[in-house]
Amino acid sequence: MEYKAGGRYEGELSSGMREGLGRLVDADGQVYWGLFHRNRQHGQGRTVFRNGDEYEGDWVQGQRQGHGVLRCADGSTYEGQWHSDVFSGLGSMAHCSGAIYRGMWINGHPVARATRIVILGPEVLDVARGSPLTLTAQLLQDDGEVATGEDGRVLEICAGVRYVQLAAYSDVSFFSVDDGHAQTPIQTPFGFQCIPYPLISPPAGAREPRAAPGSAGADSAVLKEDPGGLPGE
Repeated sequence: MEYKAGGRYEGELSSGMREGLGRLVDADGQVYWGLFHRNRQHGQGRTVFRNGDEYEGDWVQGQRQGHGVLRCADGSTYEGQWHSDVFSGLGSMAHCSGAIYRGMWINGHPVARATRIVILGPEVLDVARGSPLTLTAQLLQDDGEVATGEDGRVLEICAGVRYVQLAAYSDVSFFSVDDGHAQTPIQTPFGFQCIPYPLISPPAGAREPRAAPGSAGADSAVLKEDPGGLPGE
């Protein structure tokens, strides 16, 4: 059947309506393969949307409802329950940013999503020059509870490091934000945007950290970390 408004259908019909198994290409170029009832997608079916997203699963009266898998063109994947064409019920989303949420969804949004990131431990760490340090981060909900169903967020930290002197400070930044390679923010269904800002080392010939005159000397100085920015999501 060719439609005057655009699109075509090939498959089973009953009383002039799509009924049973068939393939529909609508006027927008979206393609559906699967079962129909009274002209609408109803039962098991697969759709390739105009933007490149693909859905395979249950349909009820033209809407995604039941269990289904959505594979987005950006690489994100959702598998779980649907209701009225949105995520609803138990499901798992692996977002293209690397963030993963497993749990309950209502109207397309996680029920227990994390709203903030906190770094556990002291605000200032004393470390020896050249030695590694460990930071522990935690995802929290609005009520302060730990968000156990979400993981995979990449924590990027902008930090300034300075010498601790007996009489004065000599601030030296080891890292800088590479503004020239900032990427477009990625909106996530978890309520936050991912903004990748890679950290770069100082260019060749840049001033190295050194002790101020009158101090004990660079080799015996103690480094203290002073966070110069908020952790990114």
